Amino acid sequence: MTRWAGWILQSLGLLHLVVLGAQNTQYFGDWLTGALWNLPREEFVHPAGAAGAFWVSIGSFALPLILLGALVLSLARREVRVPPFIGWALTAWAFVGAAIMEPTPMILVLVPAVLLIRAGKDRPVASR
Repeated sequence: MTRWAGWILQSLGLLHLVVLGAQNTQYFGDWLTGALWNLPREEFVHPAGAAGAFWVSIGSFALPLILLGALVLSLARREVRVPPFIGWALTAWAFVGAAIMEPTPMILVLVPAVLLIRAGKDRPVASR
């Protein structure tokens, strides 16, 4: 179950990066020329254009989600239990995100979250 959770987390993060990155390719040049440096405060409050594209792609939680999935997979390969609070935190994040914005694919995070919660209950913590 833990390995599945890790693969799903990585897949969701990668899918987010690829889909939203592909939809915003016209801004890549702006990012590389420093157009996002010294933005006015308004651009942080209401990001649009190159700034908005940055926050929905590379500046989003997609990369940390990929890294969390890699960590979960690494722990599973070493047979180290992932603490159930990780699954519970992902559950809360998915519900809050879904409550704020519907429809959202964020609810899909519940799948690996439940897998991590269940896996944590099935295996005791290894003693050292």
